[in-house]
Amino acid sequence: MNYKDLFPMFKNNPGIVYFDNSALTFKPQTVINSGIDFYEKYSISTRTADSVLGIQTEEVMHETRKKIADLIDASADQTIFTSGTTDGLNLISLMLKDIIKDGEIIFSYFNHSSAIVPFIENLKNNNITFKYAKDNEEVLDLINEKTKLIVLPQLTNNFNVFFDLKKIHQKSKKYGAYLINDAAQAIAHEKVSLNDCDVIVFSSNKIYGPTGMGALVIEKNLLKKIVPQKWGGGQVQSIGSGCEWSAKNDIKKFEPGTPNFAGIFQFNAAIDFINSLGYELINKLETAVANYCYDELKTIDGIEIDSKRGDKIILFNIKNIPSQDIASYLGHNNIYVRSGVFCAHKFHELKQYGNSYVRISISFYNDYNDVDKFIKLLKEMGANFLEFL
Repeated sequence: MNYKDLFPMFKNNPGIVYFDNSALTFKPQTVINSGIDFYEKYSISTRTADSVLGIQTEEVMHETRKKIADLIDASADQTIFTSGTTDGLNLISLMLKDIIKDGEIIFSYFNHSSAIVPFIENLKNNNITFKYAKDNEEVLDLINEKTKLIVLPQLTNNFNVFFDLKKIHQKSKKYGAYLINDAAQAIAHEKVSLNDCDVIVFSSNKIYGPTGMGALVIEKNLLKKIVPQKWGGGQVQSIGSGCEWSAKNDIKKFEPGTPNFAGIFQFNAAIDFINSLGYELINKLETAVANYCYDELKTIDGIEIDSKRGDKIILFNIKNIPSQDIASYLGHNNIYVRSGVFCAHKFHELKQYGNSYVRISISFYNDYNDVDKFIKLLKEMGANFLEFL
């Protein structure tokens, strides 16, 4: 099967080679159609509840919440809609402001900046020391009675460093520390489970869903301890004569304002889509292309690869050519990659890594033909590069 046939982007951009899937994935027609369906058939707020269309919209919201929860071994009443991973991380860091005090927070050097900066900004006045770990064993070594919070990616968007969240969670629980899983990358490639952490955040755009949608899913005991950090319509139960007010006693108290209904409809379809494929097939397809791409890259003169064979993210440089120039050259020839540090600024402190890379991030819809076009252009670059500049 040619999986590209499911995605209008390939039809509308003939010959495109897209290797920036860690940043954003293309959308299948089913996901696009579900957004159109909302606007054309169901464009009613759930607040207009006493109506046929209002009830149907409410049912899709609940169904989507449940599908998200089922995907990660949680329940619908633990699942908060967000605008994406960054929003979810900012929100949970604010929620923890009154809980995380007088101790240590552990990050990895490979965390996305969104999984570092919100916690620094919101918790820096709480007598917190911030620690960084370079690998799984170092995380485990750093966990002690001072540890209050651990924030890690299940999969990184850079060097494919593995963190055994199950093992880390087992140790963190002994000390009463919370573990947050930044699952933005993992959710597209492998099983993610709330059984292995206390909080999960991810974006729908990584699983072939809409931009501007995501989920923040919180373990039930922690959920009881936190309070909303955004306020507005839809969450209020009552307002007293003075300054007192009470929130509704359900998950919607964390979601004030008019929801992104079209995005939720599309999120629903995206989960159906990824479930129809299954992680086993996704992994099989991606691994085959990743291995082929790695082997072909090794044939390029001057290539320096900082990834392993089989990694779905491949980081490389070519001697004496800046990574940004390579990415620009490829991009102007209809091959889309990324260059730089990919918002993971701390890995610079580890001496074995470079200052900048070209990144290939592979999806199940990539194929050998994509790799062949990419490699051919790289091999021709020597003759054409100066003219391009």
